[in-house]
Amino acid sequence: MEVNLAFSDGTGGTAGVRGNDPATEHATSLHRWLAADPELRRLAAISTRSGRSPDQGHMGDALEIVNVVLSNSIALASLITAVAAWRRTRPHPPQVRLERDGAVITLHDGSPEAVEEILRIWNAHPGLVPAPADRDSE
Repeated sequence: MEVNLAFSDGTGGTAGVRGNDPATEHATSLHRWLAADPELRRLAAISTRSGRSPDQGHMGDALEIVNVVLSNSIALASLITAVAAWRRTRPHPPQVRLERDGAVITLHDGSPEAVEEILRIWNAHPGLVPAPADRDSE
């Protein structure tokens, strides 16, 4: 199972602009956090990729997405818990968009209840897109 993690500034768009890009900083920080988790290293392949093509006049892509390929649903629980814990360490925690099989859920806080809700939705209906209150409009 594959989960993509991206970052939102809370206004519906991705955070930041080129140069000093908060989305890139968040992705780098979260990637390091997840890679340092021994359980996730054992159960998941964690990588990063660009979420957009470079602007004219800039070299390379901006890093915006953390991609995690999980071996099972237990790993999914570990991933979401780790993301929530990472958010709690941030001075201004970004919203984290989690996408799995086309279903997008935005983690607005790091509470245990939010983690449980995501797991409940995805485990009960793996291919189901969550209710509008929990989903990004695209």
